[in-house]
Amino acid sequence: MKILVFGHGAVGSVLVKLLEKEHAVTSIVSADLRLDEKKSGKIHFVRINLKKKLRVLKLLEAHKPDVVINAASPMFNADILEACAVTGSNYMDLAACWEPDADKNSVSPYKIEQFDFDKQFRWKNIVGLIEAGVSPGMTNLFVRTCADEFDVLEDVNIRLVDYSGSDDLHFAWSKEALLDEINSKPLVYRNGAFKIMEPFSGVEEYEFPKPYGKQKVNLICQDEIGTIPFFVKLKNIDIKDYDNQVEMHKFLYKLGILSRKKMKFGDVEISPFDFANKVLPDIQFDGEDKKFESAQFAFAVEATGKIKRKKKTLRYYVSFPKQKNINKLCLNANFISYPTALSAKMFVMALSHVKTKGIIPPEALDKYVRAFVLAQLKKAKGVVIKKEWF
Repeated sequence: MKILVFGHGAVGSVLVKLLEKEHAVTSIVSADLRLDEKKSGKIHFVRINLKKKLRVLKLLEAHKPDVVINAASPMFNADILEACAVTGSNYMDLAACWEPDADKNSVSPYKIEQFDFDKQFRWKNIVGLIEAGVSPGMTNLFVRTCADEFDVLEDVNIRLVDYSGSDDLHFAWSKEALLDEINSKPLVYRNGAFKIMEPFSGVEEYEFPKPYGKQKVNLICQDEIGTIPFFVKLKNIDIKDYDNQVEMHKFLYKLGILSRKKMKFGDVEISPFDFANKVLPDIQFDGEDKKFESAQFAFAVEATGKIKRKKKTLRYYVSFPKQKNINKLCLNANFISYPTALSAKMFVMALSHVKTKGIIPPEALDKYVRAFVLAQLKKAKGVVIKKEWF
């Protein structure tokens, strides 16, 4: 399998290292604006400016990859999808742009831009697996896994653990993506309809397994809610997060630091968001710092429905290694980038088994493909999966 990865940042760099270890992967092109041209083992590093669409197309034509992965900003999804449609390359990404849909007749108020390429991909007989990281990605897969257990699925709650081990402001992944997420209004699905909520609303206490126990969680804007209701029949779904830095995020939001409304400073117009994104460093997370050694990502997918007319609740709880154990893998990864890259690697390795063509999210994968991914996750060192019925 020949793979081209766009983006060599916190996630992309780890993904490339994980893919290099796979025997089925014969070559990898890692392309990023910050890279110099060189080769190392299976990996060919290439410098590229993703804003130059023609350069992207030529790179695909030159290397003829079996799979192209966008591990850079989702703002480049459309351009890369277009290039894949031209060259006939399979595609995968980790997130959507998640912009408001200009179509007033749209069912969802947010637009998943990747679906615009569904017809082209079907015609080319190629697959575009979208939002295939950990969240979104693995969370979607577990929602579908739960759904398969019920005769009637009613409610699904996705609950995340983003525990950094320190209250110091940090960026374990793209600061632009994180700041944008904090500033975006969450989407929920209530009684069969989408609804936009306010940031940090829907506060509740959720009982996580040990060591976290009962923690306050609030609504966040995540891609899962934009696709799952179209592929899994249910009444309600939302996603909430326990983040030990939430008070700092609230402060930034309420202060207006994340506003995209442009303001005039002398002769220059700039938005507070652009200013914050410019002055804050890309990554403020030192995995070797002992204060972060307990940092961990985990998620719970809790589904309620009916089996033979009896109401049941099923919960999967998936926890990934703590930072101190991730450090032992020598991947230069953190508690967010590692689960994301690990999950992405498993989805990549499953692509050769996918028969469905067109643009699909993880919950739309065929059952045997989903089973393949889950089997790989269960084998992953340090990943713990708990299944409970209530």
